[in-house]
Amino acid sequence: MDIRDLRYFCLTAELEHVSKAAEKLGIAQPYLTKIVGQLENEFGAELFDKVGRKIKLNNYGEVFYRNAKRILADVDKLYTEMDFVQEKNSRTISLMCNTEAHAHGMIVEFQKKNANYALKFAHATKKEMVEALRTGDADFALCDPAIDDDPIRNIVTELVFLDTACLLLPPGHPMLSRKSIRFEDMQGERLVAPPKGGAMRNHIDFAFEKYSVRPNIVCETHDLNLIIQAVSSGLGSAFMSYSVLEKYPELVPFCIEVDSPDKYGNMGLSYNSLALENRNMQDFLSFCRAYFKVLQGKIDLRTAMNAEKLKK
Repeated sequence: MDIRDLRYFCLTAELEHVSKAAEKLGIAQPYLTKIVGQLENEFGAELFDKVGRKIKLNNYGEVFYRNAKRILADVDKLYTEMDFVQEKNSRTISLMCNTEAHAHGMIVEFQKKNANYALKFAHATKKEMVEALRTGDADFALCDPAIDDDPIRNIVTELVFLDTACLLLPPGHPMLSRKSIRFEDMQGERLVAPPKGGAMRNHIDFAFEKYSVRPNIVCETHDLNLIIQAVSSGLGSAFMSYSVLEKYPELVPFCIEVDSPDKYGNMGLSYNSLALENRNMQDFLSFCRAYFKVLQGKIDLRTAMNAEKLKK
């Protein structure tokens, strides 16, 4: 048994499919099956049960998987420490995110303070982030709604930010005369929204289904500037977080408050707890905690100020 065998086994366990794991690893399926078989022979127990076309870890496999992941985390930590003592400054953190409002500002701020890091960023759905955390394709995931803890796979989530939504309306829209709106008031309204899978879209879809509302979505885009321009030109309305108003205070006169408990969003930062002793992971996690603590203070103050303005 070697480190490579442990990595192969863990990926197979995480994907629960030998063919998919072999494809991801770039090896032949019979070869991967042989590696898993050798591990089972070495420890004298089968590690997987067959469930239809998929496989799942059995009780022996769960024990083997937990300990294998710890070993692999220690190996990764060893490489990181050796890079550090040899003053190799090229370090990479991979981040997945489904929120349009915060990721880019956070990335810019992190790289200003940590020039020796390369931050690999990708927009993803919640499902894609969960799989990437399990397989190690992502070090961190910034997700709204937050990803659930998974003790078996060592995935933990810290709630780092609470945001609030309001509604941005085109100039001259009749609803601008109101102090607030309910989701029910959006029946048939023209709406500019992010594509499915984004944080704000998740909230929109959930709320509209809950209140049996069918809006008329006329434009879908992740580009925040394009959303603002589309609303300003009269194409439709758009839900915005108060954190966006922090950057675009000129939008405040065109926003009204949402009168619903479903206007709040919880953003979670998820990662593999076994990697916490890794210096690179510690650096990024410490940065994120500090960054969102400062941002939360600013947004709480701005939210209170904007709510007062919107009531007038």
